[in-house]
Amino acid sequence: MQAIDLEHVTANRRQSRRNDQHHKLLLLFTLIVTIGFAFPRLIWATHVGYTLIAFLLTQVMVGGSDAPSWSDRTYRSLGGIAIAAMWIWLLTPLNLLYSGVPMALSWGVLVSWSIIRLVKRLASEPVVNESLLIGATAGYLHIGLTAGLVMSALETIQPGSFEPLVVEPIGEQSVLAAADVFSSINYFAFVCLTTVGFGDISPILPLARMVSIGTSVAGPLYLAAVMGVLIGRFASSLDRESRDR
Repeated sequence: MQAIDLEHVTANRRQSRRNDQHHKLLLLFTLIVTIGFAFPRLIWATHVGYTLIAFLLTQVMVGGSDAPSWSDRTYRSLGGIAIAAMWIWLLTPLNLLYSGVPMALSWGVLVSWSIIRLVKRLASEPVVNESLLIGATAGYLHIGLTAGLVMSALETIQPGSFEPLVVEPIGEQSVLAAADVFSSINYFAFVCLTTVGFGDISPILPLARMVSIGTSVAGPLYLAAVMGVLIGRFASSLDRESRDR
């Protein structure tokens, strides 16, 4: 009996270490994407970071006890579709407006599903530790990054969705101008996520407004869910400490 308990404790510790590594990698890839926003000439780092995030999510957010195998297979397939759709959108000319549709849909569903799985994983942590806080931070940032990606696709599907933004269609600076617009839209996505509302960029078209509202609602909902997990785990740890005394 003691041997079984020891094996169970050892397995839990290994899983906890793996979760810690996964959460740190998620946060690292998120920072890579953010650095790309700050420097338009490094915009390629942003796209690589998005790819790494989707790949890591679909590799580590699987195998839960309550997740059937078909669910994990579908989830991983969705990750591959999202990566492919993003690169197709990036490599197609701006005049192919609707190349952003599959990218926006696949990434929206992928990250929504990933956030649900991430919150469930955080809820399974027995105590409030560094791994839990890193995972919670990465999840919040991923909502903003995905909102920015979806909004950027929306700007190519319906030009003029957000103003004031200007893309130079031709010329030597066209690539940098497009990268600057991409960074500006992602900045606006985080303005919506945090419900700050600076007002320097505004959604103009109806669909852009709905996506902005959805992002503004998703941010507080995620924080409420994570705060519930943190408070619950902290209260449980205090209760265990009082019983041990």
